[in-house]
Amino acid sequence: MNSVPRHLKIGLILIAIAGIVSGGYFVGVVGRIRNMVREPDTEANPFVAPTAPLYSSADPAMDVKIFFPPGSGNKILSTESRTIFKSGEVTNRARQILKLILDGPMESSLQPSVPKDTKLQEVFLSNDGVLFVDFSSALSVNHPGGIVNEQATIYSIVDSLLYNLPEIHQVKILIGGTEQETLAGHCLLLLPLDMDLSITEEEAHAN
Repeated sequence: MNSVPRHLKIGLILIAIAGIVSGGYFVGVVGRIRNMVREPDTEANPFVAPTAPLYSSADPAMDVKIFFPPGSGNKILSTESRTIFKSGEVTNRARQILKLILDGPMESSLQPSVPKDTKLQEVFLSNDGVLFVDFSSALSVNHPGGIVNEQATIYSIVDSLLYNLPEIHQVKILIGGTEQETLAGHCLLLLPLDMDLSITEEEAHAN
């Protein structure tokens, strides 16, 4: 049997090396794409998994009170009566309430409580009744700051959830998927928060 010419051997070796290098590059690119898809939703990564509906047509209507800052008065928060659907999942009811907060008040006498472009990223209820609510970084970055403004934002969220959903005992606010010491330099967010009606015009009611 004749041996393979030397120049042909060299050519075959170079082709094999090129194949290995290009194959490795392709695997690396695929891996990076997969990692991007697996990353949680952030402002830099717009890919999100589709979510299930928050309620069905069979769910009954449910009256709720949403807390917003008033345009005037001595209290930091007032209320607006709205309606959601009583989904069997308490987290779905919480998401409906949070959407109303993000959309802002309907009454002209009330003001929005969260900064523009704030998005809800995740909601999770722990076994001991603490609702973890994760917002995009705009909640903090776009916030005007100040103690009263921060209280209005935090307790618009906390009171609206706890007043209407007795299954929830406390609310823990996260920003960008992580714990933050304060919202915008004043009000602490490190611990789960209880309802505080002392800064509102609303009185406690029996659940």
